[in-house]
Amino acid sequence: MCKTGDIIVVNNFKHNGVDLSRHSFVVLSDVSESIQGLDYDIVCNVMSSFKNEEQKRKKLSYPGNFPITYNQEDMTDGNRKSGFIKAEQFYYFNKEKTDFTVIGRLTEETFDLLIKFIEELQIDVVNIVDNL
Repeated sequence: MCKTGDIIVVNNFKHNGVDLSRHSFVVLSDVSESIQGLDYDIVCNVMSSFKNEEQKRKKLSYPGNFPITYNQEDMTDGNRKSGFIKAEQFYYFNKEKTDFTVIGRLTEETFDLLIKFIEELQIDVVNIVDNL
């Protein structure tokens, strides 16, 4: 099972009706609730690595992207690359219906900074419920 602050890999998920596979997420909440009449028990942000410096500059120009370095996470087999968390995209999942593996967790300090970043966002959060 996963808990708040964990980094998980979701093997199959949807975004805007498109089937996607194997991607990392950070767990924001593991509390059972409902959204739009659908039950969920995990809320996550998607994580991505930078491919190069040009992509890094471009991705960090978006106000909803939270930068992260590999030393801000505790992972046994991490890729040791810097990246970002799409803080304005909330993915809702149901643990029983989601094929995922816990691969690590953010440091407490980094998780707290992420939550503060989300609270201070000046853009709308997108709720992605395709996976419920």
